[in-house]
Amino acid sequence: MKYYITGDCHRHFRKVEFFCRHHGTTREDVLILLGDVGINFFLDDSDKKLKEELSKLPITLFCVHGNHEERPEYIGSYYKKIWCGGAVSFEPQYSNILFAIDGEIYKFGKKKGIVIGGAYSVDREYRLLAGLPWFQSEQPSEKVKKRVEKELEKIGWKVDYVFSHTCPLLYEPTPKEVIGFEKIDRSTEEWLDSIAKKLQYTKWYFGHYHDNIQYADAELLYEGIKELGKEDYLQKLGRPEYRVGEKVYFLYGKEQEGYGTISVVDGYGTFGQAREVSYDIMGFDCNEPESRILFKHIEESKVQRFEEMLDESL
Repeated sequence: MKYYITGDCHRHFRKVEFFCRHHGTTREDVLILLGDVGINFFLDDSDKKLKEELSKLPITLFCVHGNHEERPEYIGSYYKKIWCGGAVSFEPQYSNILFAIDGEIYKFGKKKGIVIGGAYSVDREYRLLAGLPWFQSEQPSEKVKKRVEKELEKIGWKVDYVFSHTCPLLYEPTPKEVIGFEKIDRSTEEWLDSIAKKLQYTKWYFGHYHDNIQYADAELLYEGIKELGKEDYLQKLGRPEYRVGEKVYFLYGKEQEGYGTISVVDGYGTFGQAREVSYDIMGFDCNEPESRILFKHIEESKVQRFEEMLDESL
């Protein structure tokens, strides 16, 4: 059994399908999804069809509550059972899809983690105007907050992992210059901040902000997938950081240096895509600038914009 973790899916599970195929997962393996899974979104037959497809995946999905889905306790088809030391919500016909309950503490091998889901929807007004679902239960209620704090008191305010959808203000990546930022309800983030100040934890994992950022003791995940507790990505497919035509510096081979222009962005499933996005770059070896070469499948983690290099040198 292995435990993996990733960010929001919003009803799109290609990254999960790709991961399962390339890593040979089984139902004994668990993928923690940090909210906005989106499979209880429309609450109709389209949700059922999606769950049927996901029930065929060779992995167990452990879902934190986000703000783009209804809480299972408000859906009549869900039951509860004990899993990894804590209660989860599930539907018998989709036995590999489990929903975490806020405040429950789960065991992942020798480590323990508490789940604190929910967040405010910045797109609430748009969804209401467009006739899309919006859920009044999206943020944790006062009852949920008290339950979380009570459970943390029981374990002496010490845990290995925290799994949440949004995050404490301490880690909030949203730029203050975003239009309407001052109108965002940040009460959940403020409450999580008060939790973070009292709690001893090794790592706080969260999603919601659609990015991949590592902090000293926290991590924001989106399309990246990691093994729980590990630093390196097992897979980081999805949004390419760079575009065709951009001029970049890169490493290849045994830390040889090159520079050039991106000519091809390798997409899902192409050569070199078992871990992360890669690029074909038309350019030059820094030590042999007279020979123009097409460098194939350079991994994104080895590529850097010229502008970024200049910023680092200042």
